[in-house]
Amino acid sequence: MKKTVPGVDERLLVLVRHAQAGDAERFWRETGRPDRERPLTGEGRKRNEAAASGLYRLIAQVDHLWSSPYTRAWHTAQGIAEVFGRVPEAPKPLEPPWQPQALSEWLESRVARGETAILVGHEPDLSTLLGKWLCGAGGRAPVPMEKGAACALRISGNIAPGKLELVWKLPQYGLRRL
Repeated sequence: MKKTVPGVDERLLVLVRHAQAGDAERFWRETGRPDRERPLTGEGRKRNEAAASGLYRLIAQVDHLWSSPYTRAWHTAQGIAEVFGRVPEAPKPLEPPWQPQALSEWLESRVARGETAILVGHEPDLSTLLGKWLCGAGGRAPVPMEKGAACALRISGNIAPGKLELVWKLPQYGLRRL
């Protein structure tokens, strides 16, 4: 299997939705803690570990690994980090809800030509980004991100609405099977 590599004048951006987490209402009832602290389930961790191994088979390199600071996304990023040998970061611009224009500008100055970055986040932030970046659409993308799903976007110029190319998109079970 050939790994996805950005060209010399390109960048590769991989979007990953967090793996399976417990039920939000049940978490609140049982702990009284905010949803941002809701962790992955045991099954979610196992599935994420297998999906991260599949992601490793698809991507040649990871130069940046960024995550939403919410616990379930952070745990997903940590699982990916173990496979790629990277240290994840949770920068302020990835605090939900994501602002597509601000995030585009933030990424533009941080991902150099020839580099690959992974962003771990949530719905509907990911679908909103896909809609704007792929089609210039104001709403959700026609390719919703299921839990644990990943997609790779090729960036040939600037990160701008309608200017990115979808290279591949796989659900978590597809990543686990690689």
